[in-house]
Amino acid sequence: MSQKFLDPRDIPRGCQDCLHVPATLPLAVRELGHLPDLTQLLPGDLILISPLKSTFLQKQIQKAQKIGGYHPDNARWTHAAVYLGSQFDICEATIKGVRRNSLLDSLPTHLVRARRDPTLDADSRWKIALSAALQLGTSYGIRSLLTIYSRAIKGLHIPQKTTTKSRSKLICSELYADSFFSATGSTLQWNHPGKEVSPAFLSHVEELVDVPLDWLKI
Repeated sequence: MSQKFLDPRDIPRGCQDCLHVPATLPLAVRELGHLPDLTQLLPGDLILISPLKSTFLQKQIQKAQKIGGYHPDNARWTHAAVYLGSQFDICEATIKGVRRNSLLDSLPTHLVRARRDPTLDADSRWKIALSAALQLGTSYGIRSLLTIYSRAIKGLHIPQKTTTKSRSKLICSELYADSFFSATGSTLQWNHPGKEVSPAFLSHVEELVDVPLDWLKI
């Protein structure tokens, strides 16, 4: 299945003009000269990010996901976030904990992909965004990250009977999966609450569909 995402290296000619450019933009975004069309995003959308040039840690995440059995197209995604429904605001779990940041920070140097459950109503989408926002300040779950890496050899797509996920700490993909469950009462495929979940899993899972995104010229 082909994936739909924004690639800053491949911006089509003749993009429409952006009618509402934010007052302040990172210099790198101004140099890029384009923004995503925010009208195509909905609150609670999953945002997946893949670096054009991976750091050591990102390479290890990609490696673990490949070893774990995911297709390279899914394994390349190293980070997940939740779109909050306002401007370019996203909620994400970083090494500094769960934070509200801007999607603009990733645009010039990363592939950006949006996914959503097309069966959800507007209330459920806003609940996903709210559930993520309520986790602001939560510590980063480094233990979960290490567990995913150590279990990769067994196959990350295989459900685990036990988990070492901390209730009080989160990694990026857990933030979305937990927010989805909190808002909908449903789990994504085999991912029962508290079981390990990776960015590659969120890229692969069939309940979510890709959102076609377009560039706008600034």
